[in-house]
Amino acid sequence: MDDAALTVALRQPAAYPHPAQDVRVIETHISRVFLAGPFAYKVRKPVKFDFVDFSSAEARHADCETELRLNRRFAPDLYLDVTPIVAGKTRGSVIVGGHGSPLEFAVRMRRFAQEDLLVERIKAGRLDPAHIDALARSLATFHCGQPHAAPQDGFGTPASIGATIAECLGGLARLPAVRGVVDQVAHTMRARAAALHACFGARLRNGHVRECHGDLHLGNIVLLDGTPTPFDCLEFDPRLRWIDTMSDLAFPIMDLLHHGRRDLAYRLLNVYLEENGDYSGLTLLPFYVALRAIVRARVLLERAAQKRAEGLAMDLARDECRSLLALAHQYLSLPAAPLVVMHGLSGSGKSTVAARMSEAGAMVRVRSDVERKRLRRGNPPQEGWYADRVTERTYRRLLAICRLGCAAGFPMIADATFLSRHQRDRFASQARRLGVPFSIVDCEAPVETLRARIVARALARQDPSDADLTVLALQLRTRDPLTAAERARVIPADHLR
Repeated sequence: MDDAALTVALRQPAAYPHPAQDVRVIETHISRVFLAGPFAYKVRKPVKFDFVDFSSAEARHADCETELRLNRRFAPDLYLDVTPIVAGKTRGSVIVGGHGSPLEFAVRMRRFAQEDLLVERIKAGRLDPAHIDALARSLATFHCGQPHAAPQDGFGTPASIGATIAECLGGLARLPAVRGVVDQVAHTMRARAAALHACFGARLRNGHVRECHGDLHLGNIVLLDGTPTPFDCLEFDPRLRWIDTMSDLAFPIMDLLHHGRRDLAYRLLNVYLEENGDYSGLTLLPFYVALRAIVRARVLLERAAQKRAEGLAMDLARDECRSLLALAHQYLSLPAAPLVVMHGLSGSGKSTVAARMSEAGAMVRVRSDVERKRLRRGNPPQEGWYADRVTERTYRRLLAICRLGCAAGFPMIADATFLSRHQRDRFASQARRLGVPFSIVDCEAPVETLRARIVARALARQDPSDADLTVLALQLRTRDPLTAAERARVIPADHLR
């Protein structure tokens, strides 16, 4: 049975061993998903592209088994089994899950409402910040738990990344309507890849190339029982799945940016980084955001070519391709970015203001309260969390992260008290060396308000800060007032609330 006849047969409700009154079909460039009753059946198309070869039945069956195994890492309740499709008793009919010699295989999944896909929720304005927080934390946990590649495996190497770039750009070059834009992006992409050559190698050696999802756009994440759940990971090519974790994260970030939700994109990034501390990945993140935009544009092109081959109305999605390529070019050309430090006593609302700024201004925030504990793996030092030695080490880490992030093109917020003029001077000097603007956000509140907030925070036990009333008293005695020169750089927090 050829592909067209099989598709017609699988559209018939009688093909299924359960009630399926209205069979719907969702098409991607390499598969079809048949929505039948309470289940979804994913069938590979017999296609052959430069990045995948499904021209044989054996290859399609093997890929079904791989998909089942890999996606159960994310969604064990969603992915059920691999089901055979056999010939029916009447000519042109099939039986899904029947006995006999299989004509084809399908991955059987629990069906979900299409409106619960994150891509549909964002279009409808129903994607909440809480969903983004949950997704960020689950991705950070997932990435940390996956095996990492060894250098000899050939994954995540500069050569492997170069091959991916060549494949994506080669596919896009066949679209005449955007060829000029592709040429411009291609030149910049190759130049950035060459400049990042050493960084690719360092990330591989340091264990950041892992077996990831590989295709984590918003159409491959669904709310299951209220939880953002990735599915449909990239199973057909290990090289595209064994990637830098930042490349995996870059896809939903890019997709949120493409849908005009820069606030949610940076919320996702900030929560993810705060969860796992992988700030070193900021150096590569703009490159991977651009690469993901190019991948998305290339998929649009492949699907448009299929429509033309199938005799359907041709839709090259030129505007969307151009938008994606413009996003790629923007992130490949980010200049060094500004540096902002918070300033204020414990309880003055610095973290609240910084969190709001990070979303509204598309900034990356790094928090002293979180990094202080990360440096000690959560184990309190004998002399206490706020001893001079611990504080100095914490500020050095904040400075290193901000230097890296600003150089990569991300406006950075260092969220700490910065009550010492010495520490403020170090960050201001770093901004001068980078040639970027430097600002201080000053947060103030009456002392009684500070005390009340600190007590309430301790009772709630939902904040990483360990500053108590004793720490506040010490801060009041030892703080260095802002100088007149520093006051000229101050942004009052009241202007940002």
